Amino acid sequence: MARRDMSIEEMWKSYLSRRTVLMRNRIVVHYSPLVHTHAARLSRKLPAQVSYDEICSAAFDGLIEAVEAYDPERKAKFETFCQQRISGAVMDWLRSLDPQSRTVRTFEKRRMLVKEALGSDQEFSPSQAEVAKRMDMDVDRYDYLSRLSQLGKEVHFSAMEPSGDRGQSGASHTWDVRDTHGEDPSVKISRELLAEHLTSGLAREERLVLILYYFEQMTMAEIGSVLSLSESRVSQIHKEILQRLRARFGGSLCEELVA
Repeated sequence: MARRDMSIEEMWKSYLSRRTVLMRNRIVVHYSPLVHTHAARLSRKLPAQVSYDEICSAAFDGLIEAVEAYDPERKAKFETFCQQRISGAVMDWLRSLDPQSRTVRTFEKRRMLVKEALGSDQEFSPSQAEVAKRMDMDVDRYDYLSRLSQLGKEVHFSAMEPSGDRGQSGASHTWDVRDTHGEDPSVKISRELLAEHLTSGLAREERLVLILYYFEQMTMAEIGSVLSLSESRVSQIHKEILQRLRARFGGSLCEELVA
């Protein structure tokens, strides 16, 4: 006998009584359209270099936090409650793209200028104590800000290899750990490359119509609600995009490209 699918009310009742990760994840999947809707709206306001998929990833973190923190006794609808969590998670992610605070960046700039000035006055490189003194800063504070300024610096994987392995053919990478149970990352990369290839040269609104319709499986009406457009306008944009893509790909657009 087939198992009956649980309603969202039953999922919430089960989760609130036991707090299992499995039930939490089922609730997150149920509300995932909220993430796609919110991400699409934010995508219209953010710079083009911030991808829709990246926004979705941060928004899902907010949705998970909202499920874990939700208290139905407060009488607020979950759909309303989670909007602020999703927005907050995306904003936190955007701020994290710059790991160095304004204080650290200002310190780094001043330190560079002071070291250059001291270096021109003497034949050897100035010590940390000398630089700190010229900056009118105690050594402990100078050391602390110096360590913080290194947090945002890139470290290449090659620098993590044992020195004895360099130059040897077939040397093992200690940082290369395979997850045999994880999804093949090439699938996600292929999806992103396909979306980028198809939407190159399109306006922001047109890109969103394609991505939401073919990659997020949203209906024309749902896309119109997200983009504040009528369903007929979305349908018109979609038709115009396909005509341009068919022209770009030699008159015929393969089903595989958009399915």
